[in-house]
Amino acid sequence: MSYVYTLDKQNLSIDELVQTVQNEERIDVIAWKKGSYIVVRAGKEEGELRFRKGGPFIDSYNQSWNLEGNLNLLDLTIRDNEVHYGDYPDALERLYSSLYSHQGNFIVVSAKPGYEFIGEGSPTHVGGASHGGLHKQDSLIPLIVTGTNSQPSYLRIKEIKEWILSLIG
Repeated sequence: MSYVYTLDKQNLSIDELVQTVQNEERIDVIAWKKGSYIVVRAGKEEGELRFRKGGPFIDSYNQSWNLEGNLNLLDLTIRDNEVHYGDYPDALERLYSSLYSHQGNFIVVSAKPGYEFIGEGSPTHVGGASHGGLHKQDSLIPLIVTGTNSQPSYLRIKEIKEWILSLIG
């Protein structure tokens, strides 16, 4: 996943940047802030998803969301007001935290599985496993821990970190 900045707001708007990036076939997900919402588009797929924190839909991490638009863009399903993630684990929180991590005029893009963004001095991972990719191929990792009966509250890095610290604390 990468940040793409538009440093010259007068000559290139976020909308123009999104349209340009959307033409690249190796792009999987594009997201940006618009007002109080985060807007998501996919590379070549039609439609748009808009979401924000707080709302009637609760995900498996007990986070609440307001969702409007094409849920297929992030492979989301809703049953009984519960959000279920498919190919993009915890995508709503991951995009939200990425887009609210700092100030600026930017979008977030995620490469399709098997592709990655490479910059000067950055390592490459042939066949995928790119840093921060939203797809489960780049997100899910095996972890084996022995010698305890406890477990983290959720299987996400931030809870695993707290859990490991509690084990060695």
